[in-house]
Amino acid sequence: MKQLLLLRHAEAEPAAAGVSDSDRVLTERGRRQALSAADAIAAAGLEVDEALVSPAQRTRETASIVIRRLGLGIPITHIATLYLAAPDVMLQALRACRAQARTVLLIAHNPGLSALAHELAGGTQALVLRTAGLCHLTLPQQNWEEIGAVNASACEILR
Repeated sequence: MKQLLLLRHAEAEPAAAGVSDSDRVLTERGRRQALSAADAIAAAGLEVDEALVSPAQRTRETASIVIRRLGLGIPITHIATLYLAAPDVMLQALRACRAQARTVLLIAHNPGLSALAHELAGGTQALVLRTAGLCHLTLPQQNWEEIGAVNASACEILR
């Protein structure tokens, strides 16, 4: 069984002239949101083994805050294709996770992240992750290569 945490990046500064979308940084509120997401992971008793992160500044900042708050020394993999990715692209990234990783944290963007949560939950729940929204999925697969073939056995919004 695998555990998957889908975390939408925390609140970022609004788009501004001269600043690319991928360079937007977290607001102070966003930093607090990221800390709350980490606290929700800890409260659920989940120990993250690996993190997959979009290369956008707001996702990298969110990941850094969460990983630091949890006191983890885990691999953080920045994957260029996760930036504003569709669910199928996110599934490809998950299928490449290390076999020994039991719990993976994926930090990315909407609308793809919410669509992925909806898809993995079997399409039975309306799942829309707000900024720093966190969804925990328990997947019946033993190998990451099989992710998406069977629906999650449990889906819970932690934050």
